Amino acid sequence: MINQRIKEGDSVLPGERLGVIEEYLPGEGTFQDEDDIIYATITGIVHIDMKERKISVEGSTRQPVYPKRNDVVLGQIQHVTKKSAIINIFRIGNTECPITFSGYLFIKNTAGGYVEQMRDLFAPGDLVIARVQQQADGLARLSTVGTRFGVFQASCSRCGEPLHLQGTRLECTECGNFEQRKISQKYGQILNSKPAEEELPSED
Repeated sequence: MINQRIKEGDSVLPGERLGVIEEYLPGEGTFQDEDDIIYATITGIVHIDMKERKISVEGSTRQPVYPKRNDVVLGQIQHVTKKSAIINIFRIGNTECPITFSGYLFIKNTAGGYVEQMRDLFAPGDLVIARVQQQADGLARLSTVGTRFGVFQASCSRCGEPLHLQGTRLECTECGNFEQRKISQKYGQILNSKPAEEELPSED
């Protein structure tokens, strides 16, 4: 933006000249040097307050949102063992995750009762809605206890086509295969809802 006058809404980089003190007062995200020239100190968007004659820069790089206790999250099952599953979290509440978070779901925190093995409830590739029980060292311990939580989208293990809810089971209309999951009451619609506003189940 050399030799161009900075305008409201312009994108700037650190060190980019914004103007001089005769034009504006320096606001947030700016720096005034000894020659009374104002520079941007962060990457962001220029805002000019004409009433106060102040120029500022709003940072465009935001801190990532981390999953915390009782957050409602959306994720995809990556790996299933007999007693646990690893989930890649891609949304926290209504916020898309800019980086990947891993969540662990243990069999005792799945359905609120006895379950023989995790593969009876989940399969790799399933999309799930869950609640964060605990977060430590970048790993979220999750729960799917409660009717609101569980699988909300799944594919047939035989042909890969989407599974459709039929009563308490999931059916593949392509090959006729039936499969069992820990199903969320939001099956087939959760991506269009607002999971952060869901009522949380009581603690175990």
